[in-house]
Amino acid sequence: MNSDDYEGGFGRSDIEDLMNNIETNFPNWAQAFAGMVVGGDQPSAAVDKFAGSLRRIRPEVALAVAKTVFYCDYRELLGKVSTPTTIVQTTRDVAVPTSVAYFIQEKIRGKSTVEIVDTDGHFPHLTAPNELLDVLGGVLGFEAN
Repeated sequence: MNSDDYEGGFGRSDIEDLMNNIETNFPNWAQAFAGMVVGGDQPSAAVDKFAGSLRRIRPEVALAVAKTVFYCDYRELLGKVSTPTTIVQTTRDVAVPTSVAYFIQEKIRGKSTVEIVDTDGHFPHLTAPNELLDVLGGVLGFEAN
């Protein structure tokens, strides 16, 4: 959630609206949220796949998960991370702006790198799987393609 010194992608009113939509109109929320986080320019198959996954969750479970994701804040723990870390970020993620990747990198105590995947959305495994494999291959030391 956004704060004075952190731009996380969603303000408090955005999150409250999201929670209200999950509670009051779950099927429509699932389709709209999937379109937003998968990426507006992505093939409908990727959006439909994620929306279908969301719709298979009971609404009360989806609401509990959403509350956990959007209301929990563990930023103060980043300074305790000393393990070498690779942060994978897409270029156009409405849920998590690119600035968050660099915020995380700055706060982590250990060596960290940011790898940018040039794609829309929050799920590069759906929108740019080959590019994500290239990043993972580079980090893990294997040739992906």
